[in-house]
Amino acid sequence: MKNTLLLALAFLASWTSTAVWQAEAASAAEDQRLNVLFLGDNGHHQPKPRFEELQPAMESNGIDLTYTDDMSVLSLDKLNEYDALVVYANIDEIEKSQADALLQYVEDGGGFVPLHCATYCFRNNSEIVALMGAQFQRHGTGVFRATPAKPGHEVMRGFSGFESWDETYVHHLHNETNRTVLEYRVDSSGREPWTWVRDQGEGRVFYTAWGHDSRTWTNPGFLNLVERGIRWVAKKDPQQAGEFADAAAFPVPEMTSLPEGDKPFTFTDVGAKIPNYTAGKKWGVQGELKTLMQNPLPPSESIKRYTNPQGMHMELWASEAGMGGKPIAMTWDELGRLWVCETMDYPNELQPKGKGRDRIRICEDTDQDGVADKFTVFAEELSIPTTLVCYRGGVIVQDGQETVYLKDIDGDDKADFRQSLITGWAMGDTHGGVSNFRYGLDNWIWGMQGYNASRPVINGERQQGFRQGFWRFKVDADPNGKARKIAGSNAGDDFADHTLRVDKVEFMRATDNNTWGLGFTEEGLVFGSTANRNPSNFLPIPNRYYEQVRGWSPQTLHMISDTHLFEPITPNVRQVDQHGGYTAAAGHGIYTARQYPQAWWNRTAFVCGPTGHLVGTFVLTPDGAGFKSTSPFNLVASDDEWAAPIMAETGPDGFVWVLDWYNYIIQHNPTPHGFETGKGNAYETDLRDKKYGRVYRLVTDGDAAKTVSVPNLNSGDVPGLLAALKHSAMPVRSQAQRLLVQLGQLDDATVSALLGLIADQQQDAIGLTPGAIHALWTLDGLGLVGSGNATIDAAVREALQHPSAGVRRSAVTVLGDFEEDIQHLIESGVLNDGNAQVQLAALLKLAEPTTPTTDGVVSALVQTAKGLGNDRWMLDAWTSATAMHSSGALPAVLASAPERDLPRSIRGRLNVISEHFARSQPDADAMQRLISAVAETAQGNASGVMEGLAKGWPKDHNVELPEAAETQLVALFDQVSVDQQSQLVRLSENWGTDALTEKVAELAEQLLGLVQDDSLSDQDRISSARQLVAMQPTDDDVVYDLLESIGPQTSPAATTGILDALKSSRSEELGGALVEQTAASTPSVRGAIIRVLLSRPNTTLELINSIEAGELRMSDLSLDQRQALNNHPDKSIKERAQKLLKSSGGVPTANRVALLHEWLPVAHAEGNATLGAQVFKKHCANCHRHSGEGADVGPDLTGMAVHPKEELLTHILDPNQSVEGNFRTFAVLTTEGQVFTGMLGGESRTSIELIDAQAKRHTILREEIEQLNASSQSLMPEGFESQIKKEEMTNLLEFLTSRGKYTPLSFSGIATAVSTKGMFSDVDNGPDRIIFSDWGPKEHNGVPFSLVDPQDGRVPNVILLHGPQGSKPSSMPKQVPIVCNANASAIHILGAVSGWGFPFGAEGEHTATVRLKYADGEVEDHKLLNGVHFADYIRRVDVPESEFAFDVRGQQVRYLKLTPKRQEPLETIELIKGDDSSSPIFVAITVESP
Repeated sequence: MKNTLLLALAFLASWTSTAVWQAEAASAAEDQRLNVLFLGDNGHHQPKPRFEELQPAMESNGIDLTYTDDMSVLSLDKLNEYDALVVYANIDEIEKSQADALLQYVEDGGGFVPLHCATYCFRNNSEIVALMGAQFQRHGTGVFRATPAKPGHEVMRGFSGFESWDETYVHHLHNETNRTVLEYRVDSSGREPWTWVRDQGEGRVFYTAWGHDSRTWTNPGFLNLVERGIRWVAKKDPQQAGEFADAAAFPVPEMTSLPEGDKPFTFTDVGAKIPNYTAGKKWGVQGELKTLMQNPLPPSESIKRYTNPQGMHMELWASEAGMGGKPIAMTWDELGRLWVCETMDYPNELQPKGKGRDRIRICEDTDQDGVADKFTVFAEELSIPTTLVCYRGGVIVQDGQETVYLKDIDGDDKADFRQSLITGWAMGDTHGGVSNFRYGLDNWIWGMQGYNASRPVINGERQQGFRQGFWRFKVDADPNGKARKIAGSNAGDDFADHTLRVDKVEFMRATDNNTWGLGFTEEGLVFGSTANRNPSNFLPIPNRYYEQVRGWSPQTLHMISDTHLFEPITPNVRQVDQHGGYTAAAGHGIYTARQYPQAWWNRTAFVCGPTGHLVGTFVLTPDGAGFKSTSPFNLVASDDEWAAPIMAETGPDGFVWVLDWYNYIIQHNPTPHGFETGKGNAYETDLRDKKYGRVYRLVTDGDAAKTVSVPNLNSGDVPGLLAALKHSAMPVRSQAQRLLVQLGQLDDATVSALLGLIADQQQDAIGLTPGAIHALWTLDGLGLVGSGNATIDAAVREALQHPSAGVRRSAVTVLGDFEEDIQHLIESGVLNDGNAQVQLAALLKLAEPTTPTTDGVVSALVQTAKGLGNDRWMLDAWTSATAMHSSGALPAVLASAPERDLPRSIRGRLNVISEHFARSQPDADAMQRLISAVAETAQGNASGVMEGLAKGWPKDHNVELPEAAETQLVALFDQVSVDQQSQLVRLSENWGTDALTEKVAELAEQLLGLVQDDSLSDQDRISSARQLVAMQPTDDDVVYDLLESIGPQTSPAATTGILDALKSSRSEELGGALVEQTAASTPSVRGAIIRVLLSRPNTTLELINSIEAGELRMSDLSLDQRQALNNHPDKSIKERAQKLLKSSGGVPTANRVALLHEWLPVAHAEGNATLGAQVFKKHCANCHRHSGEGADVGPDLTGMAVHPKEELLTHILDPNQSVEGNFRTFAVLTTEGQVFTGMLGGESRTSIELIDAQAKRHTILREEIEQLNASSQSLMPEGFESQIKKEEMTNLLEFLTSRGKYTPLSFSGIATAVSTKGMFSDVDNGPDRIIFSDWGPKEHNGVPFSLVDPQDGRVPNVILLHGPQGSKPSSMPKQVPIVCNANASAIHILGAVSGWGFPFGAEGEHTATVRLKYADGEVEDHKLLNGVHFADYIRRVDVPESEFAFDVRGQQVRYLKLTPKRQEPLETIELIKGDDSSSPIFVAITVESP
């Protein structure tokens, strides 16, 4: 008892002492807080919003800011209340008394912090100007990083600097007295003082020129710098602000050089066998075939032709000497052995099952000397095995059209059995198949699917079809699996202990073209690449989170990199398209080890560009909840024309291994003229190599290779597996995780060890705790998380607050779904985590269908909505989560804003959530709660809700609303707009209530009046027509009323839109009324009517009847409309249509070769270009654009004059000669009876997206698809010859190839930048953009120019050349060739502007060269100078040799004319970057004929 009392007294004394100490410390901390006044104004720099961005960060760090825009605070008494004064304003004058007070305040020891524009304040008082240290004079803009001048100064110690878009201030009236410059802004003009400090009397001054807008004020580096400045002027320690290391900074390495002396290349004349594709818009156009082919080099010589970062070198690990075929894929097993797929059959010799010539070979380095010395053939008789992954002692392989499991069970390293796991893979094109198998952190096997449209089958059941994108499958042991013994095996016949079962296949997300790259970060983020023009993309949210929201669809993933261009080290690059960029990109392996510099860890990805003989390094940088990437250097690059890297992956030794396909011929399709198309859709050539292939490692110089141990892992050594979970190389950790999961059960000691790893709080140099991440996923893979084990579940909940963001993200993802789990998630703060990926994962956890709807979840969703901003991925995750809890969350969100509109970004999501709510068939109570919330929320919030409910409400679902709800419904009707009233009427009819019945007639009359009101905009009239049809879809009078509203004076857009609205009508009179309308319609209106007739089977029959009756003619249908009839999804209609087409001569000739021969004389005849233009407008403009006219479905035909008529004729008459999967036609019949035809733009488990011949995108839910028919044909129809006469074709070709006086050259396909996005920075809403009000043809001084339409930022439209400044110009090419093939008396250039041009760059410096290459080989250079020909883009600046042409939102576009010295045929015009620091921009070029 005595001892207990003593212990209690001791504890009490200790507790009292601690409490007193803590209270004293808190009081001391409070005394240390700084009190700072922030003086702003109401000027264009918007000081109040900037203050609101600064204040929270300062407050949390002990600095209290007070905002004012009242100049009267500049009195000594008032200033003395504060430790410092911050000024951020544009206040031109200061009264003398105020100036004196400020000067005295600083002299007496006060702190003064003028920021950015403050140096343009108080210009009437020279003493204040001197106090600040300088005065602003002028500025440009750009993305840049300041250069430290005094890194040892107490303000700068521990501060790395940062990069941001900002105004590039230049100052004058410098006061260097007692001034210390801390940072300079360095450019070609020299060093500009950027950040400085001054002493004045007893006081201090801190100034930085950073800070134009939110892009800098929200940058953590700026916040840290300002805090340091405030603390310094207040005579406190600036180091209290903490160290700042800019995560975005990446040290680009210097590269090694090629050996000096003669190159070892020899050549063989192989005849005219080498395709020579030209850079132009038309895909597959080729110049004269080449004949000289470089001979292959032996590995010992080829390796010397690679360059790589200094401090590293390439080592040959294996070559054709040990392998027996082309190495197409590789992976490692748990023993560190390399497994390689070798192929002879690729690309055109795909064999039947068991008849292939391809193998899997195990390669080993048994003596550990860095070179493979043992090669064992594991499996044979495969055909085009494109990827493999080790699993349960065997290997899962993609063998052509089948995913198979192969395993050795008797220990001789030769496969004993083969088991089919997944079938149904399409291989019509052998480079559009499955690739990149990887064992994921989530214990699924991931892969990529190319553009072949596949319908995988598992366990006899067909799965969702998909193409081009990310997918994964879940595999587990299954003793009932069926396997086939491989001939020659000495093993027994019982494989029950080894066979597998695929439990699930999931398509994760679609990409925008053929896909062959996949990579995981160490915390499980997923990246990928596509072959063409999209070398880097990011998968933030899988499809399932969209698919579970009824009526919602995921969008296709696009490029996150700043450019698709690469930087070969040789001009000997042959490509068919995307010239100068990634057109056969493969891989996106991420560096997940620790052998290379720290800046590379978990942040660099490696994308192979075999056509460029290189592997590009992409630096990944967070961009909100998404990512952006840039490729500042190559990992490796070669000038050997055979070098063709196709895989670059981090190996278990921590180095990157490179698989070199080593082949002179890379390109697959299109088939060049004079060649045949093979069975694999690749052109046939005997130049494709079948035997060479190399494996390299990129190792660091010195002995670093010996510092990483590659353990031999095995399931029997559990302690070794646990230790390997902390290995420095992720490939080793992943193998250990896989082996632990495959054990199926773990003993208590092993589970305890895993929990110990999770509890480990130590982080590595980049903030990761890898062992904890893998331990969490190991427990999850074994099904132990959320299974009722209280200890494990508690450990996972505790990990929600782990110091490592990667661990927190993993804990969120594996967390159970009990109410207690979700409440811990909410209370842990991860929904507001400082790491965007953790926050995103937390929102997605709430979106899981197994997450219970609780008051806490609803409240969390309401609170989270306030801080999402405009982040696309955060909003998507929030939308999915809110939809999953919509019965409680949707009314709560509306109730949170009774008197104000919700943020625009949230309002834009309410229609999606409401549609899901409607499709979920809510009951009357749920509807009453929602109607009450809609009635009480701000009116601006109601629109999206009404739209979503009207769109999604099931037609067969009625609810009996209580009387109070009906009363609210009537009151709500009188409050909302006409559009919303029509939606309410539709809803009330669907609900089965007659509360609004008496309103219908009046509302219909109102809507019709709006349709007929020609003073309204076309869009308003069309919207009213759609609302009217939607409200009364079966009403015959609506059809006739709308058709009567269309007259000769109705604009084409309104006419088409009103007709389009009738596609939703189900009136039985629709077909007949439309046919009758054609009699008095113009051809264009008749075409629009036919599109409506084709939109439903019953109206399509009316169309067929009218043609048979002679009321319409087959010639009234455009080619694409005939093709739609020919491929109609309704079999009976299709058969009837085909008979009609045949009888009317509408079926295309099958023998296209004979047809081409018959029509070839047309290409040699002279036609009438004017008449040809009419042919184009009538037959081609629906899909193609020329000189600004037409649509953007197919290629822009402007500039086709540089190509021969024969080539154009071939593409016109035989569009299906070589069709990529991207461009094939699909036809859909919906359950509502609508028909859609077009290209497949994207798909998910619940929806598809079609792009029709009018370039309209249609998202169609799979549940609403009655039939889906895929065609092997191009969207461009065959049969053009049946629609026009040969004379018309002659005129069309004349028009397309006519140069006239002026020939605009096409930038399509060769443009390097999108001018509507930031051209010099990563910010897309800054001034570094060129945006025309429209993208139609332009004219200056009588010269026509053709612009490329950037199509909402998707299509590069200007040529931006390389420049050393900013984040994007450094990735631009230094040289761009443009095909000309014409004589030229003058070359007219639209552009002549540049980033960092005159007056910011020095006058007379070399900006660019226009190089004219004549057909006879002669070259003529025209040198363009800064300040003479080129000027800065930012505003109008005149220079002598170019003239102002266009004002584009305040920026300028100039005009420049060059006169060739000769008037001989020009082959190309090359734009070449000069040696100044500007970044020149070319908008358009037109050639003038002699």
